[in-house]
Amino acid sequence: MTRRDLLRTSSAALFPAAGTAPRPNIVFIYADDLDFDEIDCYDIDRVPCITGAVRTGNFAGGKTHRAYPDPRMLTPNIRRLSREGVTFTRFTITTAICTPSRYGVLTGQYASRSPEFCRKYPPGTQPVIRWDTTLAPGQENVARVLKRAGYTAGMVGKWHCGMDRRYAAQGIRPDTDPFDRSANEQIARNYSEGARHIRERAGWDYAESLYFANKEDAGLPKAMQVHNLEWIADGACRFIRQNRANPFFLYVPITVPHLGAMEDVSDSSWLRADPRFTPAGLLDRASSVMPPREDIFRRLKDAQIDPRNAPSTWIDDLVGAILKAVEDTGAADNTLVMFSSDHQSRGKDTCFESTRVPCVARWPKRIPAGSKVDALTANIDLLPTFAELAGVTIAAPVDGRSFAAQLTGKPSPDPWRDHLLLECSNIRAVVTERWKYIANRPAAEVWKRIENDALEAARTGRKRYVALDGVRNPHPGFAGEGIRYYSLEDFPHYFDRDQLYDLRSDVFEQHNLAGDPSYHSITNEMQDRLRSLLARLPHKFGEFTGK
Repeated sequence: MTRRDLLRTSSAALFPAAGTAPRPNIVFIYADDLDFDEIDCYDIDRVPCITGAVRTGNFAGGKTHRAYPDPRMLTPNIRRLSREGVTFTRFTITTAICTPSRYGVLTGQYASRSPEFCRKYPPGTQPVIRWDTTLAPGQENVARVLKRAGYTAGMVGKWHCGMDRRYAAQGIRPDTDPFDRSANEQIARNYSEGARHIRERAGWDYAESLYFANKEDAGLPKAMQVHNLEWIADGACRFIRQNRANPFFLYVPITVPHLGAMEDVSDSSWLRADPRFTPAGLLDRASSVMPPREDIFRRLKDAQIDPRNAPSTWIDDLVGAILKAVEDTGAADNTLVMFSSDHQSRGKDTCFESTRVPCVARWPKRIPAGSKVDALTANIDLLPTFAELAGVTIAAPVDGRSFAAQLTGKPSPDPWRDHLLLECSNIRAVVTERWKYIANRPAAEVWKRIENDALEAARTGRKRYVALDGVRNPHPGFAGEGIRYYSLEDFPHYFDRDQLYDLRSDVFEQHNLAGDPSYHSITNEMQDRLRSLLARLPHKFGEFTGK
């Protein structure tokens, strides 16, 4: 069965009640750079994360400041999703940076298929996958698909998947007074135009409480470049209340804990910012849809948990507000609520296990409570899954497939995949239940920049700064980072051209087996799988494709 055949298959076999029972509302909450050690649903010593790596002695770097001294997190609402629903153990993001990850969710496609990306890197060339795999205006995506099924489609939060730069607040200097009335009027005008652009580009019926990209990139006064989860939650809850009588889809890509692990543990100072500051300008009053921020620290103190863990509880409060809004509609039993992350911070911009992320979901009476899905599922599978639940056909080819059966504890109608492609930067990889093979194939001029940087680092004693994309870390002094996002500190074989990891015994990916003769047959088999997967995509990659 081809991918297109699979998409045209009726959902009646799995969901025969489509004609007699209401289709589910769907809420998908997508955290930003959230790691396994920032919620309390997983055994952090057995899943890839910095705290688990340090605790188990699988940390190659010299500093452990990014690990949580207190590994306990107070996230009861996220834990409730897991306890009352399903926990995914192998949910995977096919590209571990913001824009490509979001593209996969919205389209069900690998990021390298982005039409705007393919104009930059025509088919047959070798692309460098970074933050430019955007959704084209009018392109088939989850909003347009579900609207054809009669859903109202809404989003709140961080877009970061294609934006005209003119919608940044023009004429606003970083030192502008955030309380200046005329400046706020200008910010509001630009925000309104940007929100309209996002609605039209993707087809959303509702797009509010938006961050067009990262908070630093909106042209706002420095003081207003803050996270505001209450504002995002307020927009989400308003959408749910307004559409309680109709089937709805709500996409909630939040802005935190973005780069939290790049600091010393996490940055609780976020919660000290003025909650009236938003990308739309200064609010008259802060939203009250979530508990007051100071209450987070009280709860942590009562639980005797380190106050530096506060951002996780802040995220959990947003989840709690959305769950309450759903329950207030009376439709909680027929609402699928999923929570995941666009990638982890450890290994961001690589094909290491930053691509493996937390994912939990609740759908009362349809998902068995306390169940698990161990299948190799991915962000590109979300659109096919949601389409099947809604009983609608996708009009464009996709790379993902529906995991609706696994979600609800039913037998899958077809054999599930046993391997999956990962792509990022000048890196491609294939992962199975047990093995991961990574190939680094930068162009010759990129390798030259990497080698020159390595020689300079050896001569001066500094850290290496040039990553596999050939780009020098724009913030090399940031906490002694070296290669951007600490990749070389976390993964000692980061620069090896060929890498093989046994994920059963080496989930933290510290021991490259590709050069061991005992594993040559496995390496060759994984290379063949990578070659087969890449042959389906438009671009070439080193010796793996002949295009």
